Amino acid sequence: MTLEALIALRNRALDDYVDGRTSAEAHRADLSAIAVELDRVVSPEGEGRPEDRAARVLAEILAASRTRHLADPSAKAARLQFWHRRRLEHLRRDEPHRYEAELREQAALDAAEPDEVRMARPIVAALGDESIARGARDRVRAIANRPLAEAPPAPIPAFPDEVWTDDDRLTWEEFIGGVPCQGCGRPFLGDDTSQRDGESWSAYRGRMEPIETEFKSSHPDHGTRWTIGGGPFHCRRCCAPHPLSPEQIRQISQIMNPPTPTPAPEVQVRLCKTCRKPLEGDHVCQLGDLPKDLRAVVEAVLRRERDRPL
Repeated sequence: MTLEALIALRNRALDDYVDGRTSAEAHRADLSAIAVELDRVVSPEGEGRPEDRAARVLAEILAASRTRHLADPSAKAARLQFWHRRRLEHLRRDEPHRYEAELREQAALDAAEPDEVRMARPIVAALGDESIARGARDRVRAIANRPLAEAPPAPIPAFPDEVWTDDDRLTWEEFIGGVPCQGCGRPFLGDDTSQRDGESWSAYRGRMEPIETEFKSSHPDHGTRWTIGGGPFHCRRCCAPHPLSPEQIRQISQIMNPPTPTPAPEVQVRLCKTCRKPLEGDHVCQLGDLPKDLRAVVEAVLRRERDRPL
């Protein structure tokens, strides 16, 4: 196998162990077999001290590792660093004992032997073990034949003419914490593109020309651009929109889901038992409001009273 194929197989073995698909013992055996096969590539004659050959193997592993890390955009790394800091802040506030333990562990790692020394030790041991050397080729072939873990679905762009995905959207917490745009790596806030206090129009245009030229060269024919309050330019095609603030989300929610009017409480009205009219103030029954039979009685009484001699 080629050097590149063996390095890729080593990365796969590391991922299998981290994801729990292989045991610690199998993981160590996998790395030992791959180290022996790497030694056969970088030291085909098999001559020299095991320490020197292990150093050559380790140099290839570290070089490939640095290349792999450089492939991660700095904006992605900034996002991971933000959440690492936030986790430490939560630990310091809520679990001070765990926070102190993590600080001590980090300090111990910083003061320990270099990674190169620690990584070289098992490689030297593998190169000096004849049983590992005899079975290395078969084990490496078996690693390559293992079924691949199901890869997560690749993120899909939000719209056909855009390349950013929903994974590139920042949360409000990340945004106010200074995490840069995941598409271009630029910050969101600033005064890069706004006319500053006391700056003449000609001076402003002179300052903007190289900024606009650089942006157009980085995003040719990508459509419109946008900024936040005069901050750096961002590309509609490459850069996910900035998140809405909690207040903006609340206002939109109120517009989309207006509150249901509360019905007025029902008022209990007392009615006159005679005329069935509301009892308000000094209520007096009107003759026309009385029931027919009662009205006839009242009218008869009134006639008799009118006809009574004085």
